[in-house]
Amino acid sequence: MKKFKFTLQSVLTLRQKTLENERINLSKIVKIFNTQNEILEGMQNELEKNIKESTMIINEIGQDGLNIQMALNYHSYCNKLNNDINTQKLIIAQTKKQVEHQQEVTKEAYIKVKTLEKLKEKQKEQYLKLVEQEEFKMIDDIVNSRRKVG
Repeated sequence: MKKFKFTLQSVLTLRQKTLENERINLSKIVKIFNTQNEILEGMQNELEKNIKESTMIINEIGQDGLNIQMALNYHSYCNKLNNDINTQKLIIAQTKKQVEHQQEVTKEAYIKVKTLEKLKEKQKEQYLKLVEQEEFKMIDDIVNSRRKVG
């Protein structure tokens, strides 16, 4: 009897390659997403640090009095950081949508691969059953031929 050959093996191979590519794309997008979150965290830490520094400067009014220019500089920088943080949050929201979309695409590719793999398993089981039936037929033929001879 012929060796088992899955007729859709080329399609399965192609889908497995597609799945691998989708997983790679997903990992790239997740890496970008994580980097953007780290950037946001850094911005928030920088804002907190500057707020503390400006509060210390305002509280430590020396002999020269309050340095208005320095206070305005801190205020301007904090406003800029707030704007940057808001922009970064928007960027993160867009990237999160991309991650979710890529997760769906990857899931669909996975389902397609698993479907073909299950089909392959079923066909292999059927093949093995046929091989087993053929072996039983051959054994029966051998036993029957010995009975006729003997």
